Amino acid sequence: MKKIKVAVIAHGLGMSKGYSGEGNVYKTFFEMLNERNIDYIAVSFSKPYDRTIPSIYSLPFHLPKLDKYQRLLTYFTAKKIKPDLYLNASGIPIPLSDIAPHIIYSGAPAISNLPSKYNRSLFWKLYLLPFRVIINRIKDEAKRAKIIANSRYSAKAIAEVYQISEPDVIYPPVDVEYFLKAYNENEREDFFITVARIERGKTLENAILLSAKSGIKGVIVGSLNEKSYLKKLNEMKRKLNANVEIYTNLPRDELSKILSKAKVYFHPTVGEHFGIPVIEAMATGTIPIVPKESGAYEVVPEFSYSNIEEAVDILKELIENKNIELRREMKRRALSFNKENFKQKIFDKISSIIS
Repeated sequence: MKKIKVAVIAHGLGMSKGYSGEGNVYKTFFEMLNERNIDYIAVSFSKPYDRTIPSIYSLPFHLPKLDKYQRLLTYFTAKKIKPDLYLNASGIPIPLSDIAPHIIYSGAPAISNLPSKYNRSLFWKLYLLPFRVIINRIKDEAKRAKIIANSRYSAKAIAEVYQISEPDVIYPPVDVEYFLKAYNENEREDFFITVARIERGKTLENAILLSAKSGIKGVIVGSLNEKSYLKKLNEMKRKLNANVEIYTNLPRDELSKILSKAKVYFHPTVGEHFGIPVIEAMATGTIPIVPKESGAYEVVPEFSYSNIEEAVDILKELIENKNIELRREMKRRALSFNKENFKQKIFDKISSIIS
């Protein structure tokens, strides 16, 4: 049998030393290919931080900015090679199907009409304008490639933007096993936790508003991407007299400890394609409250909100009780999102195309 080679489009390898939710998709792809003895090469535009990964790139230095445009620019790197398959984790329909079969793992397109930072301000609208023009010119690739969505919420947006049938859905991989170690039923405290990068697109103001309106303590944990935004959040805390603690760049074991103590997890980002921290919290037994307008609604529709007032009502009810059976149910649901399930489903897609 012929030895196949897969090119993994992973633009973010040159943008950050750590692994974001999308970065964990890359990482899980690499693990899956290694475990099945499939040769692969990672493709990015700028030089990757992790040099242990076999890779090809065009820019000889790291570039932590221009995320959306680096997704497009990986095309010029990718077309230099001829693999048996492109496995595109950057979600962009760059035109590669003439070279090899092309699988795209995607969230909702940035140019969709879903709520996001890209349609909240003039700055981001202008930033995205050239990107929108280019995507509209190359979007026929979406009809030729095999697209897999990371949620049904994303699938609907993908179908609308690219004018195709709704793609299959494979939920993203979550390191459920790690967070299960922190599962706790009884020793819970009366506060909620929010986990997200400290950047404007995550709308962490909603967590501060929730605390201010409910009178319940909140904790925000996240990697610090925007210092100016952190300053804005701290000013908002003082103005509203909200009891919110903010921790940046915590080690993962510290995060899991806080999750194991909180009674509730609050997801603040309306329009989020999925929300991996929701599943991580559920694995620890923490009950999530999520926006109706998000992929996380598919996981816990019974604890979803349309506005902060609805979130306040749900939060107060969950804080009042121990909810032991409910915590067990959250743990049970989280198990189906483990990395092994994701690897098997992606491998099945690869096998069906290669064979």
